[in-house]
Amino acid sequence: MNNLTTAFNPADTNTNLWKWTSFLFYPTGVFRIWKGAHHLSIRLLYTLIGLPIFLVLFLFVAITGFALFLPPLDLSIGNRPDRTVYNSGGNYRSTFLKTGAETNGAYELIQVEVEPHGGNEWHYHKKFDEHFTVLKGQALVGQNGKEYRVNQGQSATARKGELHYFSNPTNETILLRVKVSPAGGLEKSVRIVYGLANDGQFDGAVTKNPWHMALLLGYSGTYLPDIPGFIQEPLVNSLAKIAQWKGEDKALEKYFR
Repeated sequence: MNNLTTAFNPADTNTNLWKWTSFLFYPTGVFRIWKGAHHLSIRLLYTLIGLPIFLVLFLFVAITGFALFLPPLDLSIGNRPDRTVYNSGGNYRSTFLKTGAETNGAYELIQVEVEPHGGNEWHYHKKFDEHFTVLKGQALVGQNGKEYRVNQGQSATARKGELHYFSNPTNETILLRVKVSPAGGLEKSVRIVYGLANDGQFDGAVTKNPWHMALLLGYSGTYLPDIPGFIQEPLVNSLAKIAQWKGEDKALEKYFR
C-alpha cells in the first residue's frame, strides 16, 4: 500500500505540473531553462522565440487592461443641418435618410453613391445587421466567402458577424440604400471618412494618423478577416478608446459637430 501511495503521490504530480507550466510564463521559463541542465541550443531557442511572443502578449494585456478604465466611445454627432456629404471631386455622395437619433436607435438609413470600381473590402460587424438594396445599377456583394451580383431592385443582408463587402463592378456610378439595425456609428463614420478624404488625410485605404484609423474602426464597429476575433475585437475597441482619451478625436469634430 505504501508503494502504491508513493507511486501516485499528489505532491509529486503538482511539482511536475508546476515544472512544465512554469515555462508558459516567459520570465519564469527563462529563469528555469537557464538554471536547469538544458543544452545551450535549447536555452537560446526558447529565449529568442519566447521574447517577442511575451512582449506582444504583454503589450496586448497592457492596452486592453488600461482601456477597461476609460469611458466608452462617444458615438454622438452634432445637430447637423446637412444631410448629404460629397467627395472632393463632387462626383459621388452619400445622403442620410434616417439617423439613429430620428429612429431612437432602431436603425440608420443612408443612400450611397459608389463610384465605378469603388467599394470596400471584406469585413464584419458585431453589433448590427447591414441590409443593402440596389437602387440603380448593379452591385457585387461578398458574403461569407461567396460573391453575388445584385441587380437594381434586389437586396442582400449581412448579419452580425458575417464577413461581407460591397463594390461597384461596372463603369457607371451605382446607387445603394444601406440600412443598419440597430443604429450605431454609421453616420459619424461616413462623415469622418468623407471629411478626411477631402482633406487628403488618407494614404491609400488607411488614414495618415493611425489614431484616426483606430477611431474609425471603433465608431463603425468594423473588423477585418484573417485576424482572430478574440484578439482583434478587444484590441480595436481599446485602441479607439485610448485615441479618444488622448484627444485625437478633437481634430475630427469639424466633420460631425
